[in-house]
Amino acid sequence: MNESVNRAFMYGESVFTTMRLVDGKVRHWEHHFDRLKKSAEFVYGPFKEGDNWQDILRDRLETRLNTEDGDKVIRLTLYREQIRGLHHHGIISIMDLRLHVDISSFDPMRFEGKTFRLRSVPPISRPAWWPSFLKAGNYLETILSQKKHLGPDDDDILFVSHDETILESSVANIFIYRKGKLSTPPAGRSVLEGVMRKKVLESGGTVFGEVSECDTNLKEILKAEGVFGTNSVRGLFLISRIDDHDISMTEDFSEKFEALKRVLDL
Repeated sequence: MNESVNRAFMYGESVFTTMRLVDGKVRHWEHHFDRLKKSAEFVYGPFKEGDNWQDILRDRLETRLNTEDGDKVIRLTLYREQIRGLHHHGIISIMDLRLHVDISSFDPMRFEGKTFRLRSVPPISRPAWWPSFLKAGNYLETILSQKKHLGPDDDDILFVSHDETILESSVANIFIYRKGKLSTPPAGRSVLEGVMRKKVLESGGTVFGEVSECDTNLKEILKAEGVFGTNSVRGLFLISRIDDHDISMTEDFSEKFEALKRVLDL
């Protein structure tokens, strides 16, 4: 990756997805590809190839992924490479997008039995047109928010709107179990359509009976019977504290949480 002409490096102008490779196969590949292609079209499209651009992109990505095996974490990043300071407009080819693949070994010991402690912070400002599927490469505001707010005993920040509505953490979607119902904040400009979030919405009802998208405020989540986060690398993980409040976990929730992990084969 040539940093001198790489807009992804200079401006955070890129789209990406991060995935688990298990026994040489990408988990939930179709969901990851669907979100990545929508992000690429939104930021860089339309493309010269017309309707064929998606097949070309899929072939490029799968050809690269097929060279990997074992248990790994893979981040696919798409970006445009061009002369510093120049940004050409007009329709481009899908082949004009560069593909960067970052690969690391998956260490289950980092996550085994690990619960997260979150610190609530104001959300990152995004325009009203920002789509819920877009994973863009500019994380500067998130990094600065972490630096400003995280204490030595905190693991991550929890974005909370001005009216104290729960949104998401910097690395995960949030699910709340309260009064026998499982819910997650609605997807939108401040809540990503996470791949694992989608899997829980699809399959969570078989264990929890009811899973919905609805707003939850900060006071309500502190009274929850259980809270967990989801992302494609960690899968499902428990949240044990928000700010200075411990989250109690009922036996009913704990049993259903473990059952859901088995349903999702995590």
